[in-house]
Amino acid sequence: MYLRALVLSSCVALTACQTAPTPEHVQLSQAEQVSSISNLQSVVLKLPSSATVEITDNSQHFKGIGIDSPVAVFELPANRGEFSIEITSQIGDTAFSPRAVIVDKSGKVLETYDKNHFVYEKPRLNLGNRLVAEFDFFPPTGTESVYLVVYSDDSELGKFTNVIHPARLDAEGRGNYLPEVKDIPIPNALVGKIEVSIDRVSLFSLSRPTTDDAPLKPSLASTPEVIQPETQSYYHNAITAAVKSNDLDKALALLEEAKALKIDDAQQVFIKAVNAQ
Repeated sequence: MYLRALVLSSCVALTACQTAPTPEHVQLSQAEQVSSISNLQSVVLKLPSSATVEITDNSQHFKGIGIDSPVAVFELPANRGEFSIEITSQIGDTAFSPRAVIVDKSGKVLETYDKNHFVYEKPRLNLGNRLVAEFDFFPPTGTESVYLVVYSDDSELGKFTNVIHPARLDAEGRGNYLPEVKDIPIPNALVGKIEVSIDRVSLFSLSRPTTDDAPLKPSLASTPEVIQPETQSYYHNAITAAVKSNDLDKALALLEEAKALKIDDAQQVFIKAVNAQ
């Protein structure tokens, strides 16, 4: 399948940009129709990295293969092997209920992820209400890069995304339960803030069984006889970075991986990073 795109604006609001481009507001009747997604504005991601894009009414607009909404487009590397992708839609006064597709530079669809791939996650530390999808991607051989297109759908208008009531969240944090306090319905919209993160698949996850009913236990992970210095450096740096970003769940997961691989000083690196906060 091939994607024909209609550009409404060439401005993409990227928080990582050093200099924001001058917005170009294009009327619908004047919008240029393009035949290749590579002609659209995209955010280039390298392994590992992340970027946040704010989708507004003035963002670029795709129309085709079931897509008809403002979108965020990310260019992903396809010549570095398998990597993990995390897409986060931050929920505020409205909720952007995401879908996503990965296409090659000709517009051929490689992977699709519907709304069911995105799950609601409660506020935690510095993170608010959000919809999150995580998956691994195997790039096709002989391809330099691909495009991840994040969008929503007109069918979401008039619908709601339920988020936990702050009083119940506080009660749960104290070990209590307030069943009488109901979730808060947040209206869905075609605009929102999207964060995309990509990272290398860890050695630990590569050793996981292929069957869903055989979860990996750290003691069963295959452990290299000799730990390469770059592997040790990767885990030390990744643990420190996760703690600094207040993502303790990720830091602890990395710590468990490092322990399973018998990487020296992983525990000490974690403790040092926590004490430095």
